[in-house]
Amino acid sequence: MPAMASGAARGGRATVAETIADVLAAHGVKRIFGVPGGGSNLEIIDACAARGVAFVLAHTETGAAIMAAATGELGGAPGVVVTGLGPGAAAAANGLAYAALDRAPVLAITDSYRPGDHDRITHQRIDHAALFAPLVKASGRAAADNCGALVARLLRAAAAPPGGPVHCDLSAIDAAMPAAAGAAPSAAALGAEDTAAEGDINAARAQLAAARRPVLIAGVQARGDDAAEALAALAEALACPVMTTYKGKGVYPHGGARHAGLFTGGAAEAPWLRECDLLILYGVDPVELVASPWPYAMPVMEIARAAVRPHYTDIAVSLTGGLAGLARALAPAARPANRSVEPRPAPLPETAPPETANGALSPLAPVRAAIAAMPDARITVDAGAHMLAPMSLWPAKRPFDAQISNGLSTMGFALPAAIATALAEPGRRVVAFTGDGGLAMCLGELATAARHALPIVVVVFNDARLALIDAKQEQRGFAPRGMRFPALDFAAAAEGLGCRAARAADADELEAAFAAAAAVHSGPTVIDAAVDSSGYRAMFEAIRGAPAAAART
Repeated sequence: MPAMASGAARGGRATVAETIADVLAAHGVKRIFGVPGGGSNLEIIDACAARGVAFVLAHTETGAAIMAAATGELGGAPGVVVTGLGPGAAAAANGLAYAALDRAPVLAITDSYRPGDHDRITHQRIDHAALFAPLVKASGRAAADNCGALVARLLRAAAAPPGGPVHCDLSAIDAAMPAAAGAAPSAAALGAEDTAAEGDINAARAQLAAARRPVLIAGVQARGDDAAEALAALAEALACPVMTTYKGKGVYPHGGARHAGLFTGGAAEAPWLRECDLLILYGVDPVELVASPWPYAMPVMEIARAAVRPHYTDIAVSLTGGLAGLARALAPAARPANRSVEPRPAPLPETAPPETANGALSPLAPVRAAIAAMPDARITVDAGAHMLAPMSLWPAKRPFDAQISNGLSTMGFALPAAIATALAEPGRRVVAFTGDGGLAMCLGELATAARHALPIVVVVFNDARLALIDAKQEQRGFAPRGMRFPALDFAAAAEGLGCRAARAADADELEAAFAAAAAVHSGPTVIDAAVDSSGYRAMFEAIRGAPAAAART
């Protein structure tokens, strides 16, 4: 059937798509991401454009969903991804899984058939709501009589702590229909920090007052500026060490007076916790921790925007609500701890030689070169062995200075997340650290970065293998089978996709590549670094622990 004119063009009521676009714009959505499949996607894209909400074309639905998730994490409004029906929706599932396990607010709008068409159509027909059911917090079908209220409700559900993805089906016929009168509700605050507090505040104060050697751990829920400021004040009141999870990196500044590194549930943090008598989890979600038995016996206090269960350990006292308010309420009960925060050797040596004994680049070298050339950049980090160096060494000073897929730990994350991050704050450089396996999964998104002239530096740890799995294979005594492949020329591929590129096989070439990248402020650069993977096993064991524990992660 021919496409219907918009409500504005007809001089009548707004269409369903226009009403949805009104709701998105009213709630602060600035851009949507996707790979359109036609149908209702086109109505949504056109209606959003008329309201100043830009559409960003990605090259994969997974990449688009990760871009939307990273946008939602950065705040302001949930991210939005649009996909076609059937294969388009299915391909977005991994990005929505990231949003679910890494607590990112996302609205997925999928094209669909109308329910009445299910009796006669089988082509590309899958049940999107059933497909996404294990991942999303809520799902619904938009139509003329519910479109505005439904989308507003879904946005609130996505933003409610802990954040996560939601889903809306929309057929092309419904998208073009006039919406019912009054279908667009007024905008409401999303994810407000003034959530009513719950829990025994007096018990928490008593436990805090009795502690002599507490340690604070900040996590994914603490990434708001207010929560970070309140954390710093509480740490000073307690005079205690502060560690962060991967997702919480930057909530307390790297190198700050009480900064004690990362907490993953692994081995690297053990020196700080050996004599700890109270572990205070500040916005920590159990999905952030290594999947191993809880190794500590001290009591645990939880301060969270939303408590998530099951947890790895028993929680002695749990407080939920706005983190900043809870921290301020507890601070007067704090007694300065009988402990100073003293420098200790990092699990990864910051001063190690840039090259290994065989003359190849160490996995630490690209990270140290990036820090020297652009220390104020934000970073995104892919899953894989290479992640250990940037997450340990990068001098993150603010929330979201470092972004990583931690709960899902998916490969193919760093580049799409870097694109979303650069679009959200165009004046600030982003460095994406990725392995060769991870970049190969989303290589086409280099063209997305080039098309938008984004100031992204993509650092590829090119070691011709799935290095983390290769290291685990070696740890467990298996022969090296199936994890290695011929080295790929990412520099040549990047140039073909519109990026500047350089290959680096030694320290001098690496320094020159970063100097050249730092001198330009528009468009992406890919640095294809040939690294020696032989050092990964020692790094892995230093941070995660013995082979028996590492084998479970």
